[in-house]
Amino acid sequence: ANQPDAAIAWDSFAVNSDRSYAWTGPLADRATYYVFARLGAGGGWGPWSAAGRWFRVDTSATPSSPDRVKVSGHSLQQNSGPFLGLGATYMSALRFCRNDRNRLISDLDFLSSKKFNYIRILSMVSWSGMEILPSWPDYDQQLRDLLDLACARGMRTEITIFADAQIGMPSKAARQAHLDRILSIIKSPDAANPSGREHKVILLEVANEAWQNGFPDAQGIADLREFGQYLGARTTVPVALSSPSDTTDAGIVQMYAGSAADIATVHFSRECNVDGGWKPVYDCYRTALAGVPPVSSNEPIGPGSSVCSDTDPIRLVMAAAVAWTANLPMYVFHCRAGIQGIERFESQAAVSGYIHLSDILPGDLASWVRNDGKEASAPFTTYCNGQPNKYYPEVSGASTGVARHTGAAQSDEFVTLPIGVLSAGVELEARRPMVFDVYDPLTGTSVAKRGLGAGQHFTLAQGPRAYIIRGVFTDRRPVTEASVDLGDPDVSECLTL
Repeated sequence: ANQPDAAIAWDSFAVNSDRSYAWTGPLADRATYYVFARLGAGGGWGPWSAAGRWFRVDTSATPSSPDRVKVSGHSLQQNSGPFLGLGATYMSALRFCRNDRNRLISDLDFLSSKKFNYIRILSMVSWSGMEILPSWPDYDQQLRDLLDLACARGMRTEITIFADAQIGMPSKAARQAHLDRILSIIKSPDAANPSGREHKVILLEVANEAWQNGFPDAQGIADLREFGQYLGARTTVPVALSSPSDTTDAGIVQMYAGSAADIATVHFSRECNVDGGWKPVYDCYRTALAGVPPVSSNEPIGPGSSVCSDTDPIRLVMAAAVAWTANLPMYVFHCRAGIQGIERFESQAAVSGYIHLSDILPGDLASWVRNDGKEASAPFTTYCNGQPNKYYPEVSGASTGVARHTGAAQSDEFVTLPIGVLSAGVELEARRPMVFDVYDPLTGTSVAKRGLGAGQHFTLAQGPRAYIIRGVFTDRRPVTEASVDLGDPDVSECLTL
């Protein structure tokens, strides 16, 4: 209705002041709604905004503009709404596009079938016998074809522009010319899109690990920032600079703070012998950095990765879920098959494990308000050997508990991720009344449904060693038969109380 207190279709409740937007819940199609907002501070709430602000939901409408990706808050947004960026390293894709088109198409078909929505490619590299060379006479056409082939399978492309630039393109003038060439290629029209191919590109990254690919030291960072600003002024495609050599918080801030980048591509820890191998999963949580754009986990540990490799499906799959929940909009599956293409993607551990995540997790999860699992806003108090708000790396000889239990919430909905569950399970206590499902990330199945009042406890068995918990706080939303299975004895008890 055209007044703020009547016929409410969706209520955002309070939205923290560090967010200038709120995603709505599901709304009926072919219907008109009115929207109202008010501001609150320590002294209370101000008046509602004026009447007459309306919008119409019509899912049959065809957007007049190409379906370009933009960064909205900490989420990726396309015409159909927000989505979770799930990419796969495919550095040799352009070489296969030119030399083995059937192999390329087979790989793209496979990755698409596993719900990857973008690939990360190199536009140049000087690997002996595996070169990708801008001097190819058909280079422009090959890159156009690659963008088209990926897009036809529902995937976009992240283009990492410079790799081995110190070998193949040492002068700044040549690099500038290559930037212009990439811009020209992605703006070139095809038969279906006279406005160009920018909607087929999810991200332009200036350089891969820039310090060892032609952009060393302070001058290298200055050049990256200059090139990032140049790209950002000439394309609607989101822009990143590179992963810094120093991936501490200070190193990320040094490269990205005050830059024109839309995304900060960071290569997180591959310390596989810390906390039972879970550090590479949770390391990305630390990057809530002032003045830095949203972060992509752009080249994490994976099967066959350098420094240290991991083939454990539950850790690799949960690394994506933890990244999105920690306000990172993008995660890249990084494996040996995607580096030089010697192996096939089908043979890589965990490559099929990500397929259920988009069915369990909301598309705008990266923009929810995150928590570290210990703060008061976290849905649960997590116990380790009977000690509240402790993770097992903090408790010597622990037999119960988890490595971490981070989460995120929006309005009355929440997601939490207990990872590294020990052999005797983990005890959780609800901080507020709630109902929730516990999902096995590798099967996508709900292994438990629970309803708890504030202060009630339950124990998760070790099971797959990590879970996705998705639920609703019931002190702000009525529980209905549509939201929980009333046959569950725990839920029935909660409702009786």
